[in-house]
Amino acid sequence: MTNSTYYHLQDVPLSIEEPHVERLRRLIELQYRSNPTGCGTSFGEILCHELHTKSMSFTDISKKWGISCSMLGTLIWDHCQQLEPLPTVDHSYVIR
Repeated sequence: MTNSTYYHLQDVPLSIEEPHVERLRRLIELQYRSNPTGCGTSFGEILCHELHTKSMSFTDISKKWGISCSMLGTLIWDHCQQLEPLPTVDHSYVIR
């Protein structure tokens, strides 16, 4: 990868073991490093900035990012899954 703050996709190392959704999220985050939003650098912060601060639609974001709306939906679904709390089993629960 280059030392410059501008990232060329051909300079980004890819791993066959890296799941496609994680790769896309990482590539989006890398590309925002050269054009920061001022709202943070994580995928969630970038997505919220585009949706809420810039009032972009899903169609607009998918066009800006060069991905299909269905892939954007997959990225959003995956992001929401990561926000889900880990399960805590209540062994004292009683059926009433």
